[in-house]
Amino acid sequence: MRRFALAGLFCVALMSAASAQPKPPAPPAGAQNSSFNLVNRSSQAVRELFVTSAGNANWGQNRLDGKSGNPTTIAAGGSFAVRRKLDTNCIFDLRAVFADGRAEERKAVNTCAVEDVVVGAAPASNVPVAATGKPADDPSFKLFNRSARAITELRASPSGGGAVAAAENRLGSAPLAPDNSRRITLPRDGNCIFELRVVFADGAAKERHKFNLCKIADLPVP
Repeated sequence: MRRFALAGLFCVALMSAASAQPKPPAPPAGAQNSSFNLVNRSSQAVRELFVTSAGNANWGQNRLDGKSGNPTTIAAGGSFAVRRKLDTNCIFDLRAVFADGRAEERKAVNTCAVEDVVVGAAPASNVPVAATGKPADDPSFKLFNRSARAITELRASPSGGGAVAAAENRLGSAPLAPDNSRRITLPRDGNCIFELRVVFADGAAKERHKFNLCKIADLPVP
């Protein structure tokens, strides 16, 4: 009996110790996911990778230092997941150094609005994607109104770029009638991940968050 009692006390002590562990701090209000994949399209391996807040003159830590499970290179054609804690910063400068010593820098990249950042080659802006029939970096799409109400507003804002309600109304002053469609043209500036807001004639609104518009050609609503 004494053995069982001691075992019980030991379990209680372990549970108390676990519950006493401090909880990790909650992310700040308005935190965004700024993690991304660095894709190497060069014929050379990437041997150094630096990611710092835009405008910071200090490049800081080499992400390919081999520490904490990090690799020491990104092979030609390979990729590396750059993971960051949730915070309110989305805009970063990147520097990749290749095996031959050549360096490539990308300035003010909104990593909250992209899944992949490509180095070593120009973006494949003129190569259609088989699934969508449009260039890989094109967030434009055709909006289909499947509702019984007219759509009066379509607003699209790159994730991390500000409140979507304040973005431009892409329908202008011409509502989209039920069972109609319209081409929504968005700039091909490297942003693919968007916040979307649709407002109907009766004032009802629908929003979609963290939506990759580069991977679709048509967007039916609702």
